[in-house]
Amino acid sequence: MYRDHMDIAYDKDILIKPTSRVPMIGREYGYYTGPGNPLFSLGGGLVRSILYYILTKYHVRRGYYVVETPIIARTTLYELTGHLSFYRENMFLLDIEGDQYALKPMNCPYHVLIFMNLLEKYSHKIKLPFKVFELGKVHRYEISGALKGLMRVRGFTQDDAHLFAREEQIADLFLSVFNDLKDLYEKLFHMSITAESVKLRISLSDKSKIGEEYMGSPEEWSVAEEKLVKMAEEIHRRYGIEYFAAEGEAAFYGPKLDVIALLPDPETGGKKEWQIGTIQFDFNLPRKFKLNKLLEKTHGVSDIYMIHRALLGSIERFLGVYLEAYQGRLPYVLSPVQAVVIGIKSGGDRDTEVVNYAEQVASKLQEMDVRAVASSIDRPHLSGYVRKIRSTLHPSILIYIGERELESGKISAALYDFSRRNYKKITLESMDDLEALIDEAEKDIRELIGNPPKYYVDVSYMV
Repeated sequence: MYRDHMDIAYDKDILIKPTSRVPMIGREYGYYTGPGNPLFSLGGGLVRSILYYILTKYHVRRGYYVVETPIIARTTLYELTGHLSFYRENMFLLDIEGDQYALKPMNCPYHVLIFMNLLEKYSHKIKLPFKVFELGKVHRYEISGALKGLMRVRGFTQDDAHLFAREEQIADLFLSVFNDLKDLYEKLFHMSITAESVKLRISLSDKSKIGEEYMGSPEEWSVAEEKLVKMAEEIHRRYGIEYFAAEGEAAFYGPKLDVIALLPDPETGGKKEWQIGTIQFDFNLPRKFKLNKLLEKTHGVSDIYMIHRALLGSIERFLGVYLEAYQGRLPYVLSPVQAVVIGIKSGGDRDTEVVNYAEQVASKLQEMDVRAVASSIDRPHLSGYVRKIRSTLHPSILIYIGERELESGKISAALYDFSRRNYKKITLESMDDLEALIDEAEKDIRELIGNPPKYYVDVSYMV
């Protein structure tokens, strides 16, 4: 049965529905938080903190520097970048003590300032290409009628990075970013990035509106768009992934390459297209900040370009898309409840021993920092109980303890296989084999970042 991502997220304690009412107060939560401003609960805080750890470690291992920038800035910054001229209607503007400020709509201006400061301080010691990463919170105005759950909000977090490079480095950087995207989606989210599952949209300018809605000259846009087409052609040559052009879909500062994924649509039983990551080419901001003149001074070069890229895009939107497409199933490392140990009571004299053994197995997993929960059920109700656990909590590991396991010392387990989208049965000889089971569950994330994050918290309240 199809469920909306907001219902799923609520059931998994990821967020609080804005339409539900605050106890004793009577008003809806959304009355206090405001539209387009999701309020995450304990499960959501857990998922996000683990995801942030993974993303940060992943980028550091690939040569990115990590930064954190303010949530607010004087509008003088956005006058310099051109945002006030080309993006004003999407910005939240504030008057503070007679001075005009804006909630940050994009992280890129701050990243340029950091890069410039480093160049001034350390000169040629700052190597090109220079790569900077931030899990940056931004705010963009959307009319209330366009807001929808996590899919379209006013405040969201981007896995945002900016790469500063010379023209001769751009092609290799574009390909490395696409390979990073492919790596992350396949190993963390178990989503294949192939010719069958994705396509590329080359988002181009509307030539008739350059100077009005797009910064720069027609000549500059032609050169930039030609470079982007060549990148799409190279990705097609390597992976067979098709691409198509979309006029008028570019960012105001440059053309972009958007990755469009074909994901399950549980509502119709078919497939649905979603934009996931994006790679954008920018020749405008380097010019606005006079980076070419600064680099002539520090590096003796003047050809400098900027790549904007987000592998997931908006974290909120991505979680909404993923939860809905896979109906609540999260990767093992991100799932609030990773394992459920079920004691199966038969109504006999050994029921207490069965329940105790199930609790011992759960305690052993918890000692390994697995978010495991012990529960028990009478055998006649087992199948319905398991269906409920699978469809609401979606644990990657299910362990069954009955009289047979008590007598043999073996453990009957089921591990979710993301390649088949189903559980596979596994028999463990003893509790000592639990470590091997966890190693198998963590195999892909280990390939991605090395040792996976270990976040044990008590999630028994969810069962």
